[in-house]
Amino acid sequence: MATGILRRLALASPAPARSPAPGSLSIQHVYEAHFRYVWRCLRGLGVNQHVLDDAAHDVFLVVQRKLASFDGQDAQLTTWLYEIALRVAHRYRAQAAKEARRSVSLVPPQVDDVEAPGLPGGDVQCAVEQTERLALARHALDALDVEKREAFVLGCIEQRSAPEIARITGVPLNTVYSRIRAARRAFAAQLARRESAAGRRAR
Repeated sequence: MATGILRRLALASPAPARSPAPGSLSIQHVYEAHFRYVWRCLRGLGVNQHVLDDAAHDVFLVVQRKLASFDGQDAQLTTWLYEIALRVAHRYRAQAAKEARRSVSLVPPQVDDVEAPGLPGGDVQCAVEQTERLALARHALDALDVEKREAFVLGCIEQRSAPEIARITGVPLNTVYSRIRAARRAFAAQLARRESAAGRRAR
């Protein structure tokens, strides 16, 4: 299945560590336990590679300001972090779009680093092949519009339920289901097109 490629990317980072009770949370604990999760979410939501660390820093600045008010009753910690990451990603994408309209870059596109900082490497040949497959998947994901991309990341990569996605994004539940179906079809089509093109180039 096409989504299996990106699911392996999601599994490349360890699952967020179990958090202590909300009242005992510290910004240091949240940062150390969930930095890679936030980084991965921002990358999946379309934040450019070269500003990912800045965007993650902005997420944790918001967390630091609001952590005392987080009680864990309305949302899990990772859901709350994702909501913040979603807003930060919107801001960074809007800024990137504005900069793109002002100037056209002459630098050729580069293949993104597909691993969060600090992830261990494996067998070189397997790593190269996996990187190539994940790069194709990244480009397929990048080709989706914002609504489909968010639905795909939340529903297919982060494995959030549709009701949870509706709460995070403020979108009606039926619309969430519709977007997830459309996002899966669009992603599969984009990935198949890119895999076919890569196969022809390799001949």
